[in-house]
Amino acid sequence: MGKNYFKYVVYVLVQLSFLYGLKAQVGIGTDSPNSEAILDVVATDKGILVPRVTLTSSTVDLDGDSTQPEGLMVYNNGGSLAKGFYFWNGTEWRTIDNSTSTPAELTDINCASAVLSPTTYPDTAITDYILKVPYSGGNGGQYNGGYTIGPSAATNNLTAVLQGGKLEVGAGELTFIVSGTPTSASPTTATFNVTAAGLAGVGIGLGTGSSFTNCDVVVGASSSNADIKKVAVLGSLELTTDNGRQGYSIDIDSPDGKFSVRCFVPTGTAFASSNLQIRNNSSSTVDIIQNVHYVYGGMGGSMANQVRLPANQWAGHNGNATGLVTATGQTAGNFPSWGDPGVYAGGLPEQRIYAFTATDSSDKTFYNIRFMMGSSTPGSAANTTNCPAGSCSTTKVFITLEEIKVP
Repeated sequence: MGKNYFKYVVYVLVQLSFLYGLKAQVGIGTDSPNSEAILDVVATDKGILVPRVTLTSSTVDLDGDSTQPEGLMVYNNGGSLAKGFYFWNGTEWRTIDNSTSTPAELTDINCASAVLSPTTYPDTAITDYILKVPYSGGNGGQYNGGYTIGPSAATNNLTAVLQGGKLEVGAGELTFIVSGTPTSASPTTATFNVTAAGLAGVGIGLGTGSSFTNCDVVVGASSSNADIKKVAVLGSLELTTDNGRQGYSIDIDSPDGKFSVRCFVPTGTAFASSNLQIRNNSSSTVDIIQNVHYVYGGMGGSMANQVRLPANQWAGHNGNATGLVTATGQTAGNFPSWGDPGVYAGGLPEQRIYAFTATDSSDKTFYNIRFMMGSSTPGSAANTTNCPAGSCSTTKVFITLEEIKVP
């Protein structure tokens, strides 16, 4: 009797000890769960399979009542939302990166601006060519991949498959992977018809007011579509001390950030004597090819095969040059001009037309600039009297900069 009682006591103590340990940490696949974890699952050839459901909306309640706890996690098999992991935040189902689970929508597809990279193909098998198709009106929603176009005679026997992802809010690009063996090499083209129905099949709907039904992406010709961006400024000259000389200016940056252009006049100088200047925004010198023209009652200009721009400094060069010349950088005591000095001719405003590109043959970007400045008091000096609070309100400057990038 005593021995059996002793065994019983030992048994109870062991069970209580086990239950206490179970409360502290639980290990699956391990006898030594991590002390920092309430649950430690260990495996080398298996994973955790969370509940798989079909989410019919971003606010659906799984069991029909309103008691879903925050942090509830599921894997969505499909339905109205893109496949993947979701968690309930108390208000809606969110993707694992905490993005909105609102179904993806866009308003338009710009097939004419689609770009294939590489831009041409041989008549042998190709894989992993990238096709970027621009869209507008994105809402940030996620979508599935798998929308497939081709192969067919129209696609030149190639297949384009949409990759899953998340729309930008506003403009962005859909990414297709193109592969297959073309019936004919470039310049024979491939035409991929992108349809609203095909997009809907992977969870991309159309936003309010959209009239998109379909459009053709045509790729593979010898020429390629360029990426063209244009920026502009319109305003008065404002006080500046950039590069050590006080004066008044208005600036514009190229979309890629590599260059800046400004109209500048030093303090005490007449508005009509303002100059255009260019700045290379990199940390080393950059050589450019340039062609600059000014138009008034007549026309003039200059050209240069190789102008070396100093690093991160406003500068200018005026004159023709067949060989390398170095642009003059702005300092506290000089006033270089990019092109003809003074933006007025005979008391009248000039129009300026500039074109330039880096001499580096691997740089595929070209820049066009149009400029004009006017003033109701062109002979007045730029100073605190004529530019109160640092703004020269009798001046008006327009600069537009077009950046053309070829794939």
